[in-house]
Amino acid sequence: SVTIPFLQMAKTVKRKVKRKNLSTFLLKLAVPFFLIIWLSSLVISGQYLFNVHQGLSKPQTELVNENARKVLRNEIPVQSSRQLGALLPKYPLQQRGNNGSSTLKPTLSKDAIDMCHRTLWHTLETTATVLPNNETFVKTGDIGDMWLRDSAAQIHPLLIPDVYNGKSLVQTDPKLERIVSGLIKMSARFIRHDPYANSFKMDSRVVHNLFEREKLGRHGYIATWNYELDSACYFMRLLYFFYASFPSHPVLFLPQVREAVEIMIDVWIVEQRHEEDKYPTGPLFDCENCGKPYRYNPQELKRNGKGTATNPNTGLTWSGFRPSDDACQYGYLIPANMFAVVALQYMEELAMNTKVWNDQGLANKARMLKNEIEAGIQKHGIVQHKEYGLIYAYEVDGFGNSLLMDDANIPNLMSLPYLGYNYDPKIYENTKIFILSKSNPTFHSGNNLFTGKIEGYGSPHTEKLVPRDIWPMSIAMEALVSDASSEKVELVEKLVKATAGTGWMHESFDANNPQKFSRKWFCWPDSLFAELVISLTDE
Repeated sequence: SVTIPFLQMAKTVKRKVKRKNLSTFLLKLAVPFFLIIWLSSLVISGQYLFNVHQGLSKPQTELVNENARKVLRNEIPVQSSRQLGALLPKYPLQQRGNNGSSTLKPTLSKDAIDMCHRTLWHTLETTATVLPNNETFVKTGDIGDMWLRDSAAQIHPLLIPDVYNGKSLVQTDPKLERIVSGLIKMSARFIRHDPYANSFKMDSRVVHNLFEREKLGRHGYIATWNYELDSACYFMRLLYFFYASFPSHPVLFLPQVREAVEIMIDVWIVEQRHEEDKYPTGPLFDCENCGKPYRYNPQELKRNGKGTATNPNTGLTWSGFRPSDDACQYGYLIPANMFAVVALQYMEELAMNTKVWNDQGLANKARMLKNEIEAGIQKHGIVQHKEYGLIYAYEVDGFGNSLLMDDANIPNLMSLPYLGYNYDPKIYENTKIFILSKSNPTFHSGNNLFTGKIEGYGSPHTEKLVPRDIWPMSIAMEALVSDASSEKVELVEKLVKATAGTGWMHESFDANNPQKFSRKWFCWPDSLFAELVISLTDE
């Protein structure tokens, strides 16, 4: 389309030159010529949206240039990423060679292996968009926005240590490295844009009405402004796992990446005293919604958008919403606070490392906050259950009120070993028994033609949409924290059957009929399933 105008103009050049002064004609010719060149440059620049896994285009050069990438690749340590990241969680247990009690390899069906292939690469093929400026936008699936939590969880299988010749998958391919480093950079930019937002749009030109701006906090890149404590925890985990694979990667040293960490730590500190209307201040808090206490839609958070009352002296840090995006009943979400303890420990290590941030002030701030939150968990997050003994509560307010349940969305109480939290084994075992019982209001069991008898638990997020809802994520997490490979294999095969022939994880399904499900394209559980299968086989 760009060539045709040149051909047409070339045919008329001789005729026009004969009739007009040559200089005048060239001047007129230059205008459409430069216009075409400008339009062509726009077309070419628009081709940056490519699918990395399919290799439709060469990956962007690293943060400086191609030479920097070559140096970086040469600096990948010989030792495994687990040796580099001393704090990496023990779970899921890597049982590809044996099941802990024999030398027999766990046996999975061909359907499970094939489904792992699909789910592992599905996120990269369908949700990861590599952008200029070394950024990566990862949408959640059938929703075109990027959640800080979901995006980090979706690429997490690439960061699991020692899965391929002693390396993580991200260490084996510069395209994968480019995706993850780009996601870190983009997540940091979004946190800088507004630290209370949980999901973002690729385009900032979306027009929001007055209610959306004033009550829902939406402007610019913000898709949803539900303040969720776990969002930044996922960003910090992403950062630490990537550091374990690439301890000298340039993205770790970007000012905006460390600023994003410092911003969130400051937010967590002031939200310890949410009840007193504290809010973060300083030069990093210059966003449109900054400079005032967090308030959301009063229809979702009580007390005119502030949320239910909380004790400001617990040491715990407040969250308005759960990882399901549902509003918290009580403001101290215990599994999210536990995840924050883990994330702060990660950031403390990076800050203390003289070869990374070498920031003792940030390390001290992270350590102090970590200790305060942990003390709050021990004092307020453990309750006496009349049947199960001491168990971890899901939410508390610090005044003695607690919510006893578990939600399939992660972080949850089932996921504590997976997250790397230093839990009390007896209390966790009691909690796990409670979770997988009818005492847990989200627990369901059923019987159907696809899976036979099945049990698991769901979330209030879908209880009205899908009767007897079980979330595949709850079954996957039960397997991910298991010590027995036989149990993991059984749960993997149950998950395959629960897809009802679709071959994909869903958000939730009816325990009595898996053909009734919500969200046919939801990449977070896809990635969890892939991570689970990878822990069992090399295939």
